[in-house]
Amino acid sequence: MRILFAADQHVYSAHALQALKKLAENTWADLTFMGVLDKSQEQAAQPGAAVAAAHPVLEALARYRDTFLSHWPAGESPYAPTRQAHEWISLRPGLWEHMQVARGAMKELKVRVRFGQTAQEILAAAREEGCSLIVMGCTGGDQCLWRDDPAVPQKVVDGAGVSVLLVKEAAPIRKLFMCLDDSDVTQDALEMVNQMASITGADLDVVGLTKGGGIKREVFPWLNAVYDYYKGKGVPTHIRFSEIDEFQQFISSQVTEGLLALWLGKKSLLSRLFQKKTDSIGHFVSTCRTSVLVLR
Repeated sequence: MRILFAADQHVYSAHALQALKKLAENTWADLTFMGVLDKSQEQAAQPGAAVAAAHPVLEALARYRDTFLSHWPAGESPYAPTRQAHEWISLRPGLWEHMQVARGAMKELKVRVRFGQTAQEILAAAREEGCSLIVMGCTGGDQCLWRDDPAVPQKVVDGAGVSVLLVKEAAPIRKLFMCLDDSDVTQDALEMVNQMASITGADLDVVGLTKGGGIKREVFPWLNAVYDYYKGKGVPTHIRFSEIDEFQQFISSQVTEGLLALWLGKKSLLSRLFQKKTDSIGHFVSTCRTSVLVLR
């Protein structure tokens, strides 16, 4: 498993890092920390340029890496390098330096910067690196935004082919709502919700989405199996139902804090609900008051 932590220099990214540390403890996933700068800054940010070290995003990425690595007691981090060596490194065309390089960690932690449109570069990195989860922070309150480019979370959620965890700024998670229908939910999605319940200690409400005032008879054993799965993991679990046509009203009236997990399988009711661009999942998430986990 590889997790992409997409971050900028603002406080919501530091808040999302706290959730990432707990996820890494449970999963030992390979990690990529990534920031995005405008294409016009690429030349100025060449290795060795003074402006590179001074840029707020690059300073933040270095700080997040150091904070992450210091989370484990000495000698216990799977991300800490185990050996030192000297290697020739190109600083720029025509200039190399024989640098001391740390290698040999059990799990991989990369820190990278890309140049271009922020959301496009985050999505490209997730595809190219084979990530199964994108973790991002976003502003608190009634909207889920990035300060320098407000629509980034919405664009990433709409464009991602993998799961996305949006962590609300300074909003503790004590309740977890997992919204499902009668489509096939993957084992990976079930386990991701279990991981979030484990790291937050949250109770879980499994919300069965219905259509036309009822639920298919064969779905009851399936929901019971989901219930038993989480109870077997020691997660306090409850089942409730919501009509899909009243889904957004249900969210606005009853899901006001915690974490909302949405299963968007190819045949799911939610995927069909959010098919229109004017009513996309990204648009819905951008106005959500809770942290959101979009499962794919």
